[in-house]
Parts: sequence; structure tokens; C-alpha cells
Amino acid sequence: MSAITHSPMYPSDMFSEDNSTQILFYDNATNITEDELPLDTNNLLMAYHYWYAGIHGYVASIVCIFGVITNILNIIVLTRKNMISPSNIILTGLAISDGLTMALYFPFALNNYVIYGPDSPESRDSIGDARFLFAYAVCSVVVHSISIWLTVTLALFRYIFIRYPRKGTYLCSIPRAKLAVILVTVVTTIVCVPNSATLEIKCNAGHNSTMWYVDFRENNEAERILKKMNFWVHAFILKLLPSLLLTILSILLVKTMQEVEIRRKRLLSRSGRTDDDSGRERKTNRTTKMLLTVVVLFLITETPHGIFILIGTFNSFFKNYYIYLGDTLDILTLINNGINFVLYCTMSKQFRETFIRIFFRSFIATDVGQLQLVSTQATRYSEV
Repeated sequence: MSAITHSPMYPSDMFSEDNSTQILFYDNATNITEDELPLDTNNLLMAYHYWYAGIHGYVASIVCIFGVITNILNIIVLTRKNMISPSNIILTGLAISDGLTMALYFPFALNNYVIYGPDSPESRDSIGDARFLFAYAVCSVVVHSISIWLTVTLALFRYIFIRYPRKGTYLCSIPRAKLAVILVTVVTTIVCVPNSATLEIKCNAGHNSTMWYVDFRENNEAERILKKMNFWVHAFILKLLPSLLLTILSILLVKTMQEVEIRRKRLLSRSGRTDDDSGRERKTNRTTKMLLTVVVLFLITETPHGIFILIGTFNSFFKNYYIYLGDTLDILTLINNGINFVLYCTMSKQFRETFIRIFFRSFIATDVGQLQLVSTQATRYSEV
């Protein structure tokens, strides 16, 4: 199972009374046989699940390649001198974590869906495959969780900046943005440590073959407690809490933007307003709308994961339904991780012009001077 949505940490039998069944992490949801299917499962949902599983590996591979390339482009553009700002520093960190998430998922999709296919788990039982899956299960959770909390940090920085204009410049400074990215990375990595501690590579030696697989550590009561604790940490701290915070911050951002616009119109009607002041506020508003779009799209793709995992703790919802939606939720998350470049190009004039100046300079030699002037002027308005 994917570590992004239906994480390998939480296979379906975690929610059953009998956890004696071995967990083969490479045995994806697509490998469930008809005998294992719950009687009350919707036939349409199952049919869709098996149909999409056949193309998921190819679709995911294409999306991952696109996403890795575009996130590299994001990093190149956002780190230019004229683009340096607190928000762009956080967006750079987000591009790195999103790119790593997709880079990790690419070999996983190739191995589990394209090379072997979802119906041949017996072919993926070597020690090398088990080691790769263990590393993937651990690392993918870390980098994706970093993306989640960097998005929360981005929303918080933007809200403080537009809600408290005078204090915002100080509170949301470039050094503080760098510190925030470092803290999110370190703290999130530490929080995810129990995930690796709950997993181990095991061997099942048969008469004619030896099967290697990743399983939970459940050799004693302490390891079983750690396994349960790890689940709740993932469900609440890495899923539900960020979704709740993003929802609140999104609402506050929209409300504050409306208040700022009303205040701007009032001030424009008074004397003493300059074109620079008006231009600065318009750019701040456009930047806020772009960042809000990034936050809302992230919220839309992440919220269902936390809700489904939470519901799965109280009944058989995870085993009967969520497990069949895992591949779909994965691809939605991957698309969201790779779409920011498109958003930046369509919603940020400064990003678009900087990108053109970097990669197409030879084609616009006559306009270089003008673009540099525009970039210099835009830098004046890159407060955050």
C-alpha cells in the first residue's frame, strides 16, 4: 500500500479483532481476492477499483515524472535573488518535499504496478524488494508529512502578514521563514520515527522458496502499544490536525482579504494615496490569492485521508471501502504535489517573468532589459 494515503503502516487488519494475519506490504489492495471481499461492499466501487488498478502505475509514473521536473523548476525560479521572500522560502521547502514524495513514489509505482502488476505479489518476495519497500514506507511518510506541515506554515505566515501589516513584516521575516522550514523538517522527522520503529523485514522460508516481506513488530506488549500509538500519531498529528488548521486558516485568510479590500477602497477614495501604495496592495492581494489556492487544493486532497482513517478506527469502513479508494487518493495527492508550477505560472506575473528570463533568455534578447526592470520593480513588492 502507498505510504501517502492508505499507508503501509495501517493495512486493513489493523482494525480487526484478530491481528494474527501476516501483513505483506507489497500485497496492495489490488491483490484482494473475491473470497476476502466483504459481502456488503458496493459492487460499483469494487469494479472501479480493479479497473483503475490496471492503469494506476502508468498514470502515476507520468504524473511523478512531470511533478519531479516541475518542482525542480519551482526551486530554480523561487531561489533567484529577485524572488527571495518569506513565502517563497516556504514554497521552496514545499517544492523540495513534494519533489521527493514523487521521486519516491515513482519506483514504487513501477515495481508494484507496471513491472510486476497488481496480481503477481509472489514475484516481489526478494530481500531487495523488501528492503526497498521498508525504505519507501519510512521515507515517503516523512517527506509527505513535511509537505503537509509546510503548507500549514505557509498559511499561518500569510495570515499573520495580511492581518497584522505592521507586525507581519517583523514576525514573518526571511530569517524566521528559514527557521520555520528547518523546525518543521526536524520536528516532523522526529514525530515519524515511531513509524520506522514499528516495522521490520521478516522471512518466511518454504519448501521451494523463501519470501521476504515487511511486517509490524509485535513480539511483545511494548511493540504492540507502539504500533497503536504510531497509528494515532499519524491519524491526528499528521492528518486531522493539519486539515483542521488549514480549514481555519483558509477561512481567516478569506475573511481578512475581504476586510483588506474594503479598507483599500476606502483609502483610495482619500487624498495622498500613491500609485506605489495601490500597486503594493494589489500585488499583496494577488499573492495571497495564489497562496490561498495552494492551501485549499492541498486541503481538498488531504482531508479525506484523515477522515477515512478516523472512521476506520471505529468500524470496518477502512477494510470495506477506504482500501478500494487508496489508489485514487494517491493519484490525487500526486497531482496536487505537481500542480503548483502551473499555479505559479498562471497566477504570479513575477514568477512567470522570472521563469522566462531564466530559460528563454536567448529567445527574448530584445526584452531582457524590460524584464529586468519589471523584476526589479516587482522585488519592491515582495514583502512576503
